[in-house]
Amino acid sequence: MSSASRSGRSPWPARHAVSVALRPERDYYTLSWLDRYWRALYSRCLWPLPRLWFSPGRLARKIITASDVLQPLDEAEFQQHLLAVRQRLVREGIQLSTLVMAFAAVREAAGRSLGMRHHHTQIRASLIMLRGMVAEMATGEGKTLACTLASCTAAMAGIKVHVVTTNDYLAERDCEEMLPLFHYLGLSAGALNSDTELPQRQKIYHSDILYSANNELVFDYLKDLLVLGERRQTVDVYRDSLTTGAASITGQLMHQGLVFAIVDEADSVFIDESRTPLVISGGDLPQADSEDFLRQIMSLAQTLEEGRQYEIAWQQRRIILLPAGRQGIETLAESAEAGMSWLQRARSEELLVQALTALHLFQRDKHYIVGVEPGSDDDESAAKVMIVDDYTGRLAADRSWEGGLHQLIEIKEDCELTQPQKTLAKISYQQFFRKYFYLSGMTGTAREVKDEFYSVYGLLVYKVPLLRKSRRRLLRYRVYPTMAAKEQAIIAAVQKKIAAGQAVLVGTATVDQSERLAQQLQAAEIEFELLTAKQDADEAGVVARAGQSGRVTLATSMAGRGTDIKLTAQTREAGGLHVIICELQDASRIDRQLEGRGARQGDPGSVEYLLSFDDPLVQVYGRKLYRLLQPLFFLPYIGHWCGRRLQRYCQWQLERKHARERRMTQKNDEQEKKTLAFLGDGKWG
Repeated sequence: MSSASRSGRSPWPARHAVSVALRPERDYYTLSWLDRYWRALYSRCLWPLPRLWFSPGRLARKIITASDVLQPLDEAEFQQHLLAVRQRLVREGIQLSTLVMAFAAVREAAGRSLGMRHHHTQIRASLIMLRGMVAEMATGEGKTLACTLASCTAAMAGIKVHVVTTNDYLAERDCEEMLPLFHYLGLSAGALNSDTELPQRQKIYHSDILYSANNELVFDYLKDLLVLGERRQTVDVYRDSLTTGAASITGQLMHQGLVFAIVDEADSVFIDESRTPLVISGGDLPQADSEDFLRQIMSLAQTLEEGRQYEIAWQQRRIILLPAGRQGIETLAESAEAGMSWLQRARSEELLVQALTALHLFQRDKHYIVGVEPGSDDDESAAKVMIVDDYTGRLAADRSWEGGLHQLIEIKEDCELTQPQKTLAKISYQQFFRKYFYLSGMTGTAREVKDEFYSVYGLLVYKVPLLRKSRRRLLRYRVYPTMAAKEQAIIAAVQKKIAAGQAVLVGTATVDQSERLAQQLQAAEIEFELLTAKQDADEAGVVARAGQSGRVTLATSMAGRGTDIKLTAQTREAGGLHVIICELQDASRIDRQLEGRGARQGDPGSVEYLLSFDDPLVQVYGRKLYRLLQPLFFLPYIGHWCGRRLQRYCQWQLERKHARERRMTQKNDEQEKKTLAFLGDGKWG
């Protein structure tokens, strides 16, 4: 059920008065243990019940019938009908009696402005979203067009709509593609990106429909909190506007309220990216740790021996400092060269652990890259450490690690040190999105985390059937004994498919693996294009060419979610796009997203998994099991089957670890809320 129905209101979104001063949003609430138990029970046992009273298929048929009646109308008659629909939506709100006519009008408007009318599966998906659920809609089924029924209907009813996606590229692309429909309906729409300046950003927030990457939306919310300070209530904002001038406060604010959000790739935003809170930092911290001190710490860390002075817990990704390692700190602290910083024993130990973490647990071209920030005019000498997002494979140049870790990695990579900054405002995705009055989403991969969707956000998952039967062929799942054997198999598979005229997409987990495979392809004289966090300037062009016959594209998970690879007629005739997955991602859902780049909307296509026992996932989470069962993996008939089970077991272990981290983030949110409630501290969302 939607958040509205849980609180006794209409299950459909309703209008709220919005402005930078009013800023309506739900109160963030903490679930009791009984609420948590009920949600867990409901999501696992009682989730089919909504199907008894909500039938999107029946409504979709009514909408198509009503839309067909509108096709013979000339332009003037149809515009008059649109005006009547909008007036009725504003007057009566969204309910079943107005829903059918509104969806029918938007569908016909899409046909006239875009040349595309929504299929019955897209109508079902939009009904599910408008009802406050997550629509599980297979990749390639047209989610961009599908959500316009819900967003346009809500916007015509006077409801501010935020369409949230995972990055700037998708937000701008989706908004631009649907803009003719919005303008035809008399609605304003805009897309935010990281380069949007404040005046233009405020103008976009005034739009009826806003497209934005999830992090842009949340960071703007935090910036508003910093501007507001203690003025958290509407009356406080108005009072300050009257006494000091409206421009002093309201002229600096962006958000107008959190009313209705449709989240594309909902599992990525709600689940994958919710492990870490979003933080705005600023104002340099007092330089407690001098550069000389940090360099001494790094030098000491490089001399320590694993197993004797420290241990690495690979699965937990943490360093355990042993007594012999602590002895190194004491020895250095007593030396004449040591400064006063070494007398702070606890801080010295903390930084030594961070230095060992930087050396052994953070790898260049996997967790971060070193280079010049995109769009910067700096030369190579100004290279900096930039974080690579674990799930999207994209650069997060504005992020940094805390606790001195970022500075220690900069020392490791011989980069100029950045000044550590203090936290000004912080919020988690769980906390932010629960502030919306009405929340919904869509994704192709929701079933694996449907329990978490409901337990955290109160969102049920409703599966949408395929429009056309899938023609995707899943080839044999092969696991090779070594990395070298796997890479040879990948080259052979690529050569075979391009000889047949298919397009090939090779999906890797890290930038480092992409570059290693690129060298192998060059040695085999195979032409290819590379798409990683380092080579993302022509992302749209690479994607546009990836469907050409004989084209090879080597990409990280950047080519996963939201990437629509258009096939040429020659490629389609040869068998479509062939996807090779050469390392399992952090979650099986991400692998399924990569699979979904091929065989979309009834097109032909194939998927092949080529893995090895040297893959990092097995080395970290399955090393002991691999050694125990090693003879089985080399048997002629069941070896690949056993290898597949081992790979999936390791992936499951990693998914469990991330789920624990998300629960801990949520628990910390609730604890901070209790601790800071009496302070009235506006820095925390």
